[in-house]
Amino acid sequence: MNPPDQTADTIARIEQAARGADRGMAINLAVEALKRGVRHPLIWTLVAEGLEGQGRLPEALKLLQRATALAPDDARVWFGLGRVLFSLGRREEAGVALDRGLMISPDDYRGRIDAGTLWLRLSELKAASVHFQRAAEIAPEAAEPLSALAVVAGLAGDSGAARDAATRALALEPALISAQIAIARADSLDGEPAQAAERLSGLLVRTDLADAQRIDIHDLRAECLDTLGRPVEAFADYVARNDVMRRVHAPSFAAAGWEGQGDRARRLADWFEATPPGPWRSPASRVADAVGAPRLHAFLIGFPRSGTTLLEKALASHPDIVSLEEVDVLGAVGNPLLAADADLDRLVHMTAAESDALREAYWRGVGEAMETPIGSRIFIDKLPLHTPSLPLIARLFPDARILFALRDPRDVVFSCFRRRFRINAGMFEFLTLDGAARYYDAVMRMAVACRGVLPLAVHAVRHEAVVADFEGELGRALDFLGAPWNPDVRNFAALARTSTRTLSAPQVARGLNADGVAQWRRYQAQLAPIAPILEPWVARFGYDAD
Repeated sequence: MNPPDQTADTIARIEQAARGADRGMAINLAVEALKRGVRHPLIWTLVAEGLEGQGRLPEALKLLQRATALAPDDARVWFGLGRVLFSLGRREEAGVALDRGLMISPDDYRGRIDAGTLWLRLSELKAASVHFQRAAEIAPEAAEPLSALAVVAGLAGDSGAARDAATRALALEPALISAQIAIARADSLDGEPAQAAERLSGLLVRTDLADAQRIDIHDLRAECLDTLGRPVEAFADYVARNDVMRRVHAPSFAAAGWEGQGDRARRLADWFEATPPGPWRSPASRVADAVGAPRLHAFLIGFPRSGTTLLEKALASHPDIVSLEEVDVLGAVGNPLLAADADLDRLVHMTAAESDALREAYWRGVGEAMETPIGSRIFIDKLPLHTPSLPLIARLFPDARILFALRDPRDVVFSCFRRRFRINAGMFEFLTLDGAARYYDAVMRMAVACRGVLPLAVHAVRHEAVVADFEGELGRALDFLGAPWNPDVRNFAALARTSTRTLSAPQVARGLNADGVAQWRRYQAQLAPIAPILEPWVARFGYDAD
């Protein structure tokens, strides 16, 4: 036990170091103090910061979790916990921790910046802007919140606000990279992609770029080069961006012995291609209609970038239909039953009591996730990568309808590789072109095998047909769901403007257009290495080989 005076002196020295320019010294002093048994929130947060910097996130998390238990009224430990949880991809928990810190210390500058960054990464631009604006008010001499506001404005499509905030940030800190990127985005929004690309190229030669900044630069420059009709250079930027993202996320999603989503889909496809249909054809237990159950339960599946967002927004604009967008309630309930061959055997032989319990958990999760009560309307659970969950759907919800979205496989895979997704286990597969193609192949194999084994009611909806004959295709989908035609389905763009869950929502919000049809042709040379993987699906789904 350290004498009180000595402890107070140690804390004072560490606080002084933490306020100075040498953050490393403050962290080292905190590490030494912790070894001597000094317990204080500042020490815990600094040591955790050091562990985080070394990539030792689980150790930092444990330390901060203990710290919040010992010092629940100290905002610093909650802010530290929020940062570490965010780095671990546990974003909802991170938001809770940051909110707890801001309740204790609402004018904490770093807490506001971290909270804004969290909401920005979640594409909640309004919430991010509130935190960054407050940070700018707390520290009017700081360039960081102004630059962050410029980033938010640019992503919201407001080039004037982005340019203004970035210019003010650069007046305070001329070398600020994020503000330069924001101005490049404003150039792009203002129809000056060549000017934006030139500015971004100048930034790429800098040696002080963080990984996140390098990713932003390659991503934005690729889109500018694509607009300029320079696909070879644009493709090189997509590759460079994805290489950085893969390196950053590989420790989480490519560990030895870990089953990736592509491997999982291939295993399931192999299993269903070899399994006899008999046991799966026997009637599954059916749950009795519950109070408030939907009139009809449907799943909208397929593969990402197959037109599912356009279709979902159109259907959800119908007054008799409500949808759940991209929340994996089914996976949270049933994924353990797809983890191994033995689990699939358990699934097919599940008792009525077991299936009832899983259905109850599913509907409870849906109720928690939905902003609008389902009532007696048709309910659509939309998640493209529910396709490998078809066995769960068949056994738990044998009366459910399946809407299966199709689009030219070459457009699908290139778009998955090209677009910048929020990385999770599934999206990690898209960071290489070959990985994206093989993942697509495995999921389509799984879908075909399941349709040969499972008793499923499936209606395919082709994206190109929706674009070419919107009312005809929507009418057929509504017939399949047992809903009458309603002109409100044409209002899908307005509904898409309220969505933040999907990358496609801003595109859908622009209205019906054919911009996404046959995009792959401009990149045909770059896609040549994966052509043998996709050609069988191009033929099977009836698309032109050329």
